[in-house]
Amino acid sequence: MALENKISQTLAQKMTISNNLVQSLKVLNMGRHELEEAVELESESNPLLDVSIDKNEVDWEKYFKDERGSFRFDKNEVAYNADDEFDFENMTMSVDTLYDSLYAQISMMKVSFYQKNICKYLIDSLDRDGYLREDEEIIKKKLHISSDFFRECLEIIQSLEPAGIAARNLQECIILQMRRNGIYSETFEEMITKDLNLIANMNIQQLSSRYRLKKDEVIEFIKYIKSLDPKPTGDYYDETTVYVYPDVIVKKIDGKSVAVAYNEKRMSLSVNPYYKDLLMNTDDKEAKQYIKEKLNSAKKMMNDVSERNTTVVNIANMIIDAQRGFFDNDEDLKPLMMTEIAEILDCHVSTISRGVSDKYMITEKGMFELKYFFTNAYVKEDGNTVSSNSIKDKIKHIIDNEDKKKPLSDKKIEDLLKEKGVDIARRTVAKYREELGYLGSSKRKEL
Repeated sequence: MALENKISQTLAQKMTISNNLVQSLKVLNMGRHELEEAVELESESNPLLDVSIDKNEVDWEKYFKDERGSFRFDKNEVAYNADDEFDFENMTMSVDTLYDSLYAQISMMKVSFYQKNICKYLIDSLDRDGYLREDEEIIKKKLHISSDFFRECLEIIQSLEPAGIAARNLQECIILQMRRNGIYSETFEEMITKDLNLIANMNIQQLSSRYRLKKDEVIEFIKYIKSLDPKPTGDYYDETTVYVYPDVIVKKIDGKSVAVAYNEKRMSLSVNPYYKDLLMNTDDKEAKQYIKEKLNSAKKMMNDVSERNTTVVNIANMIIDAQRGFFDNDEDLKPLMMTEIAEILDCHVSTISRGVSDKYMITEKGMFELKYFFTNAYVKEDGNTVSSNSIKDKIKHIIDNEDKKKPLSDKKIEDLLKEKGVDIARRTVAKYREELGYLGSSKRKEL
């Protein structure tokens, strides 16, 4: 058969993303401190961009006394006691290196553009300890993906360093680290999945009998388990302490809570007037070209920062509208999904995810991360819904006020919640208790 060359046309769809859009998305995703660092870095390489950042300490005491609000403390917020002297320790650890590392690893993998975007969403969803706490069904619904595709992307993330990353619970975290170390044992994995409490309590005899292992084997295995890291992000934390800085402040206008940009004079961007004059007066073509390029870059950064601030304020106001009872009437949070805000603002849910990541709102009740207001729904016995964060608040209150010599079991907490009309399973109580940082009842007991 003879070979011949010919030219033909084919029609295909291809998704592309411009460098300008990439920068805009990165700026939107940045927290306040990261944004300030990025702007300062840009100004160092671009003489046309003038940056002024007021890094003086914020007089939080004056603000709170002026607002005269009532404050309550929660581990998910930072509150102020007006009776104390100024001691506003709203500090978090800088963990950008972890996410940078995961992003870098993903970028080097041979995965599709769509897979890469889903993986980045999962990375953004990881909590401080490196766990993926968000419910699988909710993620699939948000991103419109199948169970198989979700598992594919999750396996990609779980193959990254550090071992144990993106686990959905402690058992999975331990098993992932075991497998990374080349240990594949159905018996040991079953022991971890079903009897982690026995392992934690060193019940050698019971484990030995139940899994038909020698006591020495069980002891060695428990020693190995205890050598693993229950928080895979541990080595990635930068011990440099940074202050949380709010992006928005909630004010009362005509009796209603409204979010506005907070203290935007803290950071101001402008174009250096010297170079504007030079562009108008010089005849040097190379100089003109250089100034125009840097001018475009400076304007792009200024526009991105402005759009970021506008987007965050818009999202904050939509949150306030959805949680009006919480802000204006001291009610519990209502269930709220990011997809609901995305529909109202007519944007993609990933924009909302970036717009609330590492963004903080200061209110009369304290400082909250915007993510705090997005919670799952549970139906109470009276038919009304209650948010998962409200349930966590109730669990926290119960444990904080229990008899420390006779701490309450998860089953007892479940019963107390049912008395309050909140019907959730014991395993859900255990999950929320762990997320709040509380140990099991046997380990909370004080002698």
